[in-house]
Amino acid sequence: MTRMEGAPFANMVSARQREADRKQAATASTINRFLLDGTLITITAVAGAAGVSRNFIYSHETLLHQLEAARQTQADAHTPGQRLPTNGAPGRTALQAEIALAHQTIKRLRQDLAELKKRHEHCLGEQIRTAFPTEAPSTTAENLEIERLREKNRLLNQQVTTFNHRIDDLLDDLTAERRGTIPWTAAPRA
Repeated sequence: MTRMEGAPFANMVSARQREADRKQAATASTINRFLLDGTLITITAVAGAAGVSRNFIYSHETLLHQLEAARQTQADAHTPGQRLPTNGAPGRTALQAEIALAHQTIKRLRQDLAELKKRHEHCLGEQIRTAFPTEAPSTTAENLEIERLREKNRLLNQQVTTFNHRIDDLLDDLTAERRGTIPWTAAPRA
């Protein structure tokens, strides 16, 4: 391997390490901030506020230990007269974090849906151009290709419909939460 081939790879590795370090610092900072301001510490709330995935936290043992220690500190800090929210009844700040996370999820799903539609249209157009390079009479092979493309189109349309239903469900949950119609005893979604 020449020096020129190794440099881009080393830069890529270095950039990934810097990004991982930044995410770890943001997560640790969020845990400390939640501990200081009394926000209920959950993996979902911390991940949402820090802008990382829950899997990121699960994959870093030091962050998991810090999170568990902070949870224990919160549990030890409350007096018997106080009632800390539980997983079934999260506090206002935890709910706000869940709402923010739901907004991010909705935004990402909409972007995914738009990208899926664009890819679908592009792929379908390319496949049609490939299948019919000239205006020749249809053959059995072309008819089979048309049927295959129609089936693929049907499956992609089902995915679009599924994404639309998921977005509608999240918006309904968000609207219900804003109106306070979700009972406090309901377990939060993972």
